[in-house]
Amino acid sequence: DMEVLREKIADKKLAIVRTASGQTKTVELTPERSNTRVLKTYELKQLAEYALKLEDHYKKPQDIEFSIADEEIYILQTRPVTTIKQRGVDEEIDGIVITEGMPASPGVASGIVKIVKSMEDLSKIKEGDVLVTKMTNPDMVVSMQKAAAIVTSEGGVTAHAAIVSREMGIPAIVGAQNALDVLDDRMEITVDGNSGKVFAGKAENKSVEILPVLDTKTKIKVMVDLPKFAGRAAKTKADGVGLIRLEGLIAMAGKHPLGYASENKFDEYKEMLKTGLKQIAEKFIGKPMWVRSSDIRSDEYSNLEGAPKETENNPMLGDHGIRFSLKHPEILKAELGAIKELAQEGHKFGVMFPQIISVEEVKKTKVIFKEMGCEGIVTFGIMVETPAASILIKDLCDVGLDFVSFGTNDLTQYTLAIDRGNEDVQYIYDEMNWAVLKQLSRVIRECKGRGIETSICGQAGSKPEMVEYLVKQGIDSISVNADMALEISKVVLKLEGGEIPAPEGVPPEEGKEKEADKKEEGEQNDKGSQEIENKEKDISKESEEVEPAGEEVSTPVIENDNEKEKHQPNEKKDYSYHPQDDSKKDEIEIDDTEEEKDLKSLEFDEKEHDKTAEKNNESPEDDDNDQELESIIEEDFDKELSVDDSKTEDIFS
Repeated sequence: DMEVLREKIADKKLAIVRTASGQTKTVELTPERSNTRVLKTYELKQLAEYALKLEDHYKKPQDIEFSIADEEIYILQTRPVTTIKQRGVDEEIDGIVITEGMPASPGVASGIVKIVKSMEDLSKIKEGDVLVTKMTNPDMVVSMQKAAAIVTSEGGVTAHAAIVSREMGIPAIVGAQNALDVLDDRMEITVDGNSGKVFAGKAENKSVEILPVLDTKTKIKVMVDLPKFAGRAAKTKADGVGLIRLEGLIAMAGKHPLGYASENKFDEYKEMLKTGLKQIAEKFIGKPMWVRSSDIRSDEYSNLEGAPKETENNPMLGDHGIRFSLKHPEILKAELGAIKELAQEGHKFGVMFPQIISVEEVKKTKVIFKEMGCEGIVTFGIMVETPAASILIKDLCDVGLDFVSFGTNDLTQYTLAIDRGNEDVQYIYDEMNWAVLKQLSRVIRECKGRGIETSICGQAGSKPEMVEYLVKQGIDSISVNADMALEISKVVLKLEGGEIPAPEGVPPEEGKEKEADKKEEGEQNDKGSQEIENKEKDISKESEEVEPAGEEVSTPVIENDNEKEKHQPNEKKDYSYHPQDDSKKDEIEIDDTEEEKDLKSLEFDEKEHDKTAEKNNESPEDDDNDQELESIIEEDFDKELSVDDSKTEDIFS
């Protein structure tokens, strides 16, 4: 008999419920309901029994999807889990948990707590301390390098603390809401960046080992900001650097670009950048490195010398990125000058420009790019991190691009209207949202047709499910943190049909057994996909409900009654890019030849609208008219995108 040993009840903000008419809608939960258990104890036990039976049946850990209706449990799908890392017994930490949050950077480290409530407190941080603060910012980079671990009470997995600590290889936890209340200066604690837990006392420090990536057709690159950690990233033997943010070098120098500008010391700014970039470049000789021009928000660098003292009301949507650079062309020229001079020394550099929202911005930038003598020795690219850039990608390509790189952190928050640094909305922050994926797909398709290289440098590039989607779309490279490079290369190699070599020291026989295991996993996945698709067809065709699960293993797993029926990949949701098969293109993207015609059909006719409004005001069936109008608009919009959402949603369910 199984018992529930411990439970953690999450604070659930929303629920998706079924209405009396059979539709679904999202509702906000009251505080009372948001903190109550969803599953009853007997349901937990029943699910655990099913999980054990399924795992025993397939001889693999399983990722199981289930549903409960009328107190009956239905197993909808089960597939092998391939992303579980083997953990030794010695890696489990026993101790008193003081607080916990979201794991942001892997590893385990112990040290003395130093609470940072203001910039003045940064002087307290010594080598090996644990930096605890509300939220880090770029002004803290120097002190962060000294820390053994970082804990913040706010922020999500794409917040500054999470991104920088991953590059530094420092264990970090974000969103530990009561950290500043329960932790005090001089306390000795252990931070487990793998589980998101903070323990009392000291444990053995463990960092993530950096190993070389596997050889894949899709290039694997790393992200590097600080010269000190370039050597660590180079151990991956990656295909280059997919993102170098200049802000790291700027923060290390302690002076805002506007500080150099106010003193007319642009050469000093250029030399500072050149020195830092050269230190990184020397670790990646002969490999391409893409530098992002400065992207400085007013709320991040206010403590730098010469920084503006006023913070914008909404810095994320304020004066930063390419709009700032074009307003201060001498600053941009200094950045390009540093990159050009290193390229003249033989290093392979590209430069990409952030926060692009218009063709005019790219044209003006290219004028300065040519003026600085970069053309021909430095490649020219843009960041696609705004919905405007993805919508205008065809026109942007017309200006002339060598490459584009997806900044999924910002693209997601701009598309979904979610602050990526606000832990209160992290539960709906999702780079795999179909609204985001559609944009990625369209951009890749347009660029591939023109021979423009595509890449991703957002944190989503470290997620296997995102990698799978991008590789199937035909992306050229994926940029990740050094600690994830090997794992992501394994995911890519498997998608490309390659064989993952056995680890060093593993006997050949064991290696063969592992290959057999992988083959078995693939067969289970293929069988499971066919079973689910057949069942979905039956449900759609006959409008019947799934039968309740029984006691045997064969009952909770959906089986295919028609063993002879075969499904070709194209009958399923195949969104891979097929260069030799143009018929596939329309499955994934917009037919741009029809764009103008479709958009004209959606143009707003004011006179016709007034007539419709007058007519509706006389009619008691306003709601019906509204629904009909919504249906027409949705139909036209779907036609414009030429994507069948009813099919595509299944692949991510």
